[in-house]
Amino acid sequence: MGKKARRRQAATMREMNTMAQEQFEYFQENQEEQQAILDKQKQNFRDFQFENPFADIKNPYADLKTEFENLYEGMENPYEDLTVNMRAAEFQAEQGAQQRANILSNLQGAAGSSGIAGLAQALANQGSAQAQQISANIAQQETMNQRLAARGAQQVQQMETAGAERARALGISREQLVAQGGFKADVLRQQGAAAVQQAEFGRESTLLGIDYGLLAGANQAEQQAMANQMSSMGMQANMYGSQAAQGASMFSSIVGAAATVLGGPIGGAVAQKITSSDRRLKKNINLIGKSPSGLNIYSFEYKNNNFGNGTYQGVMSNEIPKYAVSNKNGYDMVDYSMIDVEFKQI
Repeated sequence: MGKKARRRQAATMREMNTMAQEQFEYFQENQEEQQAILDKQKQNFRDFQFENPFADIKNPYADLKTEFENLYEGMENPYEDLTVNMRAAEFQAEQGAQQRANILSNLQGAAGSSGIAGLAQALANQGSAQAQQISANIAQQETMNQRLAARGAQQVQQMETAGAERARALGISREQLVAQGGFKADVLRQQGAAAVQQAEFGRESTLLGIDYGLLAGANQAEQQAMANQMSSMGMQANMYGSQAAQGASMFSSIVGAAATVLGGPIGGAVAQKITSSDRRLKKNINLIGKSPSGLNIYSFEYKNNNFGNGTYQGVMSNEIPKYAVSNKNGYDMVDYSMIDVEFKQI
């Protein structure tokens, strides 16, 4: 491979790594921002208290008057105490007696003793007839009073009966209103409870939809970033393949390993070399250089001899593109076949 081709290959690798890293960092930052917004919205939505607006509704007819009185009960007969007008009868009798006395006095001298007796008898008969007439008038008044009293008693009885019926009707109407009010209040409470339950179901569905939507969006963005990277890598490989024939094996391994993450190799066989590279597992870490693509190269030792003895050369998992990092048992693993740094013991 010529120097110019190697320089182009190194520049291409740096460009590809930089582009991939920027894409992942952009989508990761965007995802974190959206996640923070969604988490806040979800928490506000989760904390919202749905209340039944009809939970405390009362029966508006519950306190209606329950005892209705007969307004006509105890009503008195206005005709039962009527009396006969005796003053007119007494005045008429007195006036008739006075007239007869005056007539008798005026005719006493002219009629003589025998004539006066006959005249007295005639006046007496006239007084008797007048007395009988007065008695008849009194009897008529008494009869009229009895009729009026009977009529008044009948009217009182009718009014008391109507009043009792009205009071009973009001009582029945009141009971009906109370029952209707209680039923309506129960229906409203049940409708309110159903609405609260519906809102709770809706909230759970919305939160679940947000979670699935966020996951789908994150996966799609990650796949798109990887696809963009692979497209760029494929074009660069075609461009410099003829000039970099001697380095095709290494370049094809990088492209093929990256493509394998998406589901299949692009080029030849890929020899993966996955190694524990979590900073927490290492000690005596020192920066010793940079790769052609600009990745930091370190020397280090493993804290646990089970991972290896001695000093090694490699990278820190938190400083390289995410597509080359996996996780096992809570620690980062690095696929060195996907980056331009060699992992080796030094």
